Amino acid sequence: MLSLSSQESLSLSIGNNTKELSNLRQVRKYLQFQLSQADYALLEAELVTEIITISPTEILPVPQMIYSILGIYSWRSEMLWIVDLANLAGYPPALESAEVELNHLIVLVIQLQGQALGLIVPKVDNIVQLELAQLKSASRELFSEDILAFLAGYFTDDQNNIVMLIDAEKIFDFFAI
Repeated sequence: MLSLSSQESLSLSIGNNTKELSNLRQVRKYLQFQLSQADYALLEAELVTEIITISPTEILPVPQMIYSILGIYSWRSEMLWIVDLANLAGYPPALESAEVELNHLIVLVIQLQGQALGLIVPKVDNIVQLELAQLKSASRELFSEDILAFLAGYFTDDQNNIVMLIDAEKIFDFFAI
């Protein structure tokens, strides 16, 4: 802390104010998006490499894949697996949803430990900053088993609406990427 002493000399106090530093570290940035008409979710913003829009015709279907994988897409000279996040979480498939325009899909490209994955979402809202101390544990009373498998927890907004925090690592682990 910078202060002026009684002798009018300037002094700098370099103390270790761990409480202030701890509070600064507990605030993180998240990308907020819709999973359905009424449900919102978050991903850590630092994991989202890019947000792209693609046509469903640009996705190459891969036979005998699990229900939520739509196929692969050529992204930056790499093959990017495209996953219907809403369908993976137990919601109706994105291509059947009224929120998704049929001429384009919104894809969040996330990267973790050098691996990339494309997640289709109906709508991207904004980036929000939230304190980790406000994160609540997800429970079976509030969430279905489908979505619970991919949650790190949840926050509540000013109107007491639930905003789910998706754990990207759990998604990567599910697909063993």
